[in-house]
Amino acid sequence: MWELFLEDINEELGDLLKLEKRMINDLRLANTLQGMRREVILCTAGLCRFEQELKKELEYGKNEYGDQHINLYEKHRMRYLRIFEKYLLLKKSIHKRLPERKK
Repeated sequence: MWELFLEDINEELGDLLKLEKRMINDLRLANTLQGMRREVILCTAGLCRFEQELKKELEYGKNEYGDQHINLYEKHRMRYLRIFEKYLLLKKSIHKRLPERKK
């Protein structure tokens, strides 16, 4: 489920990059958006690996679902939440920077 939200965030970051290029033209902001995209991709990859390892362990492993799995889950959850909060702040700051159109 997290992966789907991260995919949506990644797509919207692509749209925000296009918007930045057309209307804002700030190299620092463009670099921040690119960095955020990298962070989202790395988080998605980490979540996919975690999910694959968990499925493998549950199917073939001899160990029960325990503290180690819970700690890893919590680590990934916190990383996702940090990215989501950072994304919301970045999106808000971009919308504030858009030039207002005269009617």
